[in-house]
Amino acid sequence: MTTAAIHTETPPLREQLRQLPDEAFTRLQYFAPEVGCVAGGCAMCSQGAGRETWRLSRQGLIDVATALADEASRRGLRLASGRIHRPGVLFPYLDNDIASYPYLDTYCELARDVLDVKLRLSTIGFSSRAPRLTQMHTRIAAIFGDLFDGIRFSLTPYAAGYQGKAPGTSRDTYATDLAHALAVYRPVLDRLGHGPATAAVEMRFPPLLGIHPLADTRIDGRHVLACGPHLFIAAQPTDQDLPETRITGLDQRTQPIYSHPGTPYLHIRATSDRPLADRIHDALHGTTPEPHHLREVHLHQFSNTDGRYYAADPDFHPDGTFTALHLYPATDRRRASGYTDATRWFLNAILAHKHDHGLARRDPFPAATGTDVDAILGRLQTQADNLTNLDQAAAHHLNHTVIPLIATYALALERADYPASTFFSRDFTVDTGQIVNQGRAQHLFRGLAGTNGEPMTPREERGFGQASLSTIRGPIWRITPVPQGPATIPAARAGRKNPTTPTPSLLVEELDPCHLAPQLRSNGCQLRRYLLTGITLEHTPRASAFTDLGMPGRMSAV
Repeated sequence: MTTAAIHTETPPLREQLRQLPDEAFTRLQYFAPEVGCVAGGCAMCSQGAGRETWRLSRQGLIDVATALADEASRRGLRLASGRIHRPGVLFPYLDNDIASYPYLDTYCELARDVLDVKLRLSTIGFSSRAPRLTQMHTRIAAIFGDLFDGIRFSLTPYAAGYQGKAPGTSRDTYATDLAHALAVYRPVLDRLGHGPATAAVEMRFPPLLGIHPLADTRIDGRHVLACGPHLFIAAQPTDQDLPETRITGLDQRTQPIYSHPGTPYLHIRATSDRPLADRIHDALHGTTPEPHHLREVHLHQFSNTDGRYYAADPDFHPDGTFTALHLYPATDRRRASGYTDATRWFLNAILAHKHDHGLARRDPFPAATGTDVDAILGRLQTQADNLTNLDQAAAHHLNHTVIPLIATYALALERADYPASTFFSRDFTVDTGQIVNQGRAQHLFRGLAGTNGEPMTPREERGFGQASLSTIRGPIWRITPVPQGPATIPAARAGRKNPTTPTPSLLVEELDPCHLAPQLRSNGCQLRRYLLTGITLEHTPRASAFTDLGMPGRMSAV
């Protein structure tokens, strides 16, 4: 392995750990033994992971875990026991992909025998052409299966191997590597039981958006919004402004409770250069000449730090489908106006196909075959074709993003010898919709997101806003190595959220779970942060990581 071992002499680690508050032990959530990612640079990375890795060596990991457990025991504390979200579970990831950490088997052994915790993994997978990694993961699945609280495979179109742009990578190889990982861990996934919180493949899609002027006016007494191919007309004339909707809390199913039910509007999707008044007249009289799609929606006005915005049908429909669309006026903080169409095309196609076979949306589909999988891809293609004359951006999104990603997923399941019913399982196949505004993803919204980490939709607000699951959970703690070197290390190498230190160091910091940053999102107050020294790190440049560990989608042997 091509690494540079770095050592330094400092006060004993155990002595430094005594300076930490109890919460650093009881509310510890992220104990990541590595910072940086072999496949670093994914455009949607929520943490902006760097392309080089700094990691605890095997012995360094043993030393840190042992000292951590001993100090917790000395105080009569149990690690991770003070959180309401997955108490007793550690997450070995945040600014890294844990599946490429070469000492993960040692970490598992320490978690079981020393730290007395369970683990949750989240990964894009690992290279099947890396013998050491394959042997390690096979051993983990065979020996430590009972250790896991959950395992999530993340499938996005942003991974370098999936894109096939990096030298020696291809999408077909990426599908093979994902299949390999799913096959290795299948006994563990089956033992955990499929579900978003236990064992699943989660798909995240780029935002489908358009940057256009937003017309916000009244015509013939009706409130009208028009942006790109989308036209919204109030169902009833009124001189009242659209009331602001707020999320007042979460119900027992952790779904958002809205202060207002929304106002009925007509939504017309069409490409037209005709004057707005003419389009509205034709829509209200049913004489629209150009190809169009018409539906009734409930429109809300929300606001975030960047200013007000509109959302049509922002949550799931009773039949389980999701067709939310959001309109954003330009403001002092939001430099562009436009829309995001958050429709969950894949989920909706699955539900429609199940309905055609007499199945309810939550029903399993044990009789599914490869023909049914092909039917989903065919249904998506038909939608894309039908949208060509209505909404070219949506048609392009389906053709170039949604369909290729779903085809890759179907191929991976087939190569891993999973039954076709898995493809249709709401527990294992999870369409999370468009990515959220975190980390590197901000630039993908092309000016519609003025503030990094600010929720852009009601669903995001429910996840990490002021009235959200994250707020309920309260502050958490993170322990991880940090990049070592001069303060001028480029962010592409070191990551966008990590400090750099001149000596090998371990970062211990308190985080606001709303945006996983060491400041309170509500008021910017700095949270507690400590640096521990006297550890051993291994630094691996990206080129060396490719040679030693490979990456999902890399064709050449390692």
